[in-house]
Amino acid sequence: MAEDGDAVALAGVRRTIGVVPMGDVGEVAVRIVAAHLQTVLGLPADVLERRPLSDASYVPDRRQHDAAKLIALLNACSTPWPHFKILAVVSVDLGVPILRFVFGEAQMGGRCAVVSGYRLRRNEDGTDAGLELYYERLAKVALHEAGHTLSLFHCEDPRCLMHFAASTKHLDRIRLFFCPRCAFLLKETLKHLGQTGRP
Repeated sequence: MAEDGDAVALAGVRRTIGVVPMGDVGEVAVRIVAAHLQTVLGLPADVLERRPLSDASYVPDRRQHDAAKLIALLNACSTPWPHFKILAVVSVDLGVPILRFVFGEAQMGGRCAVVSGYRLRRNEDGTDAGLELYYERLAKVALHEAGHTLSLFHCEDPRCLMHFAASTKHLDRIRLFFCPRCAFLLKETLKHLGQTGRP
């Protein structure tokens, strides 16, 4: 991952993605996510110190963590961190009020996102997906949510990273890169960040 001196300083904020493990998520999974963010987005990615998972986001009736509440907590605790984007990786089940579950959640054009590997280890038929497929799925979800923080909306191309995946079956059809349209929009967003000096 990137060393401190490798990042581009923008108005006191480093143009670097901070990847923070929360709870008991595996170290290898976190490093794979960071490596894919760095390679596909072309931005340095730092693996940050592990943080505890707060009970404040837990919803007992659903036996899930509320992804939106988790992002709000992440926003609050990450204020002093110098990274312009923060992505948390967790191993617990995530949900939002309007959906039974989510693989991840992000602030559109905002700073923080969260992804979970909880539902990525199993296939639709209940069989084990294997580590290689699990890591690939997690990387896709992380890139999708990071794309949202960089103002990318859902894409109609079923193979694009920004296409909405409602299940692991849909997720497996998606490739590990952006379609030409989303790649262009991402490039323009990053170019704009470089010109304005604002995260």
